[in-house]
Amino acid sequence: MTVPASKSSPVLSLSERFADDTRGAIAIIFALLVVILAAFVGGAVDFARQSQATAIYRSTIDGAILAAARLKQSGASDADAITMAHTFMANARSKIPIPADVTFNISGDGGTLVGRANLDIPSTFLRVLGISTLKIRVETESRFGIGPDVEMSLMLDVTGSMEGSKIAALKDAVEDMFEIFISSDDDKGARRRVALAPFSSSVKLTSKQFEAATGQKRRGYKGCVVERMGDEAYSDAEPATGNFVSPLEDFGSGSCKDGREIFPLSNKKSDLKKMVRSLETGGATAGHIGTAWAWYLLSPAWATVFDKDEEPGSYGAMSETKPGGAVKLRKIAVLMTDGEYNVAYSGVDSTTQARALCARMKEAGIEVFTVGFELGGSPTVIETLRGCATSAANFYNADNAAALKAAFRDIATKGTALRLSK
Repeated sequence: MTVPASKSSPVLSLSERFADDTRGAIAIIFALLVVILAAFVGGAVDFARQSQATAIYRSTIDGAILAAARLKQSGASDADAITMAHTFMANARSKIPIPADVTFNISGDGGTLVGRANLDIPSTFLRVLGISTLKIRVETESRFGIGPDVEMSLMLDVTGSMEGSKIAALKDAVEDMFEIFISSDDDKGARRRVALAPFSSSVKLTSKQFEAATGQKRRGYKGCVVERMGDEAYSDAEPATGNFVSPLEDFGSGSCKDGREIFPLSNKKSDLKKMVRSLETGGATAGHIGTAWAWYLLSPAWATVFDKDEEPGSYGAMSETKPGGAVKLRKIAVLMTDGEYNVAYSGVDSTTQARALCARMKEAGIEVFTVGFELGGSPTVIETLRGCATSAANFYNADNAAALKAAFRDIATKGTALRLSK
């Protein structure tokens, strides 16, 4: 006969205490959970670094192969195009914190340039799970062919509201566009030229341009002009008696800074960059005046205002074709602003005038792209820019610096026979 142990039995007391004492197990489980949670939280940080590095390399390689493809498009050798791609990467590496093995090559058909990046990012927190590195593989390619000659004018908002980080972002985006749009030797293939029309409450001209556009000697004038009055207010008719543009001082006062003169059509990338870098901000937003000069810079009717090598091509060339079927010439106007058009001099508001100019410019066959930058949802300027654009796809509403650069880059690729195919 087995006698049950009493409650005071040493054996029962020891087993019960062992079963009840879970404090050590909980501590072990808690410690393991802390390690796992730390790995997951820290892993999110590691994966965020991986995502950021991937985006940086993809964007940079996109720019490199577009610039290289543009050079190849102009008649350069494969070797020169590859060198261009590596040069673009070298210039960008100061902004990339993690080094990578980057390669570029031309595909067998000769019409595709491929860029690849391979890099391993050392992990910080995922090491506790045995993951020491995160691998990144980026591959992108561009298709290209010989396209038409292109004349492009850029209306650039340099008003007071663009001061600081906004003007810096604009300069960066435009310079990036130049790298893609203009090759280092632009005379072997399709010719690409760019003109600049910085604007605020007026547009600044050189002495020669001022006298040709206004019909007046510079003398006491600073060289800034406002809108054209009369029957030709919304046309690109040649400036002449009865339809000259008006000197700023004849109708009011406004920002008229040296160093912001218009820059007629040129394929000299270094000169264009220098002009963009020198831009300073100040003044109100006479968007219609900037719009008009974006047109005048492309108009053959205004050839007499500019030097011989700055003259725009004829409108007729836009309907003629090159051997192979490409049109001889495209004319593109890019209108960029960061806010409402808020100053005019003729009694008709700036927005109304800008819309009328856009309509007539498109009738002349000019392709219009529009770029809004941090507009803050302003309905009037968004409607104006959307209506001015040749199509819905030609309107960009950029809400940050990265989106602004992407917009100008997209316009550069659309302005050539380039495209990112992967």
